[in-house]
Amino acid sequence: MTKSVPSVSVAYAQSGRSTTANALGMRPMQERAYERRGEQYLLIKSPPASGKSRALA
Repeated sequence: MTKSVPSVSVAYAQSGRSTTANALGMRPMQERAYERRGEQYLLIKSPPASGKSRALA
């Protein structure tokens, strides 16, 4: 007897906006982190390799 394995399919809207950089070479997420760089605490939830470390450097 074979078991069927449920699968999940996720689709995200793709505008290409996250791949464009501003004048300083930052992506939109990095720009938002840079704007709040003076805060005592900053939590950044973002996928791997999205530039979190570079945004805080």
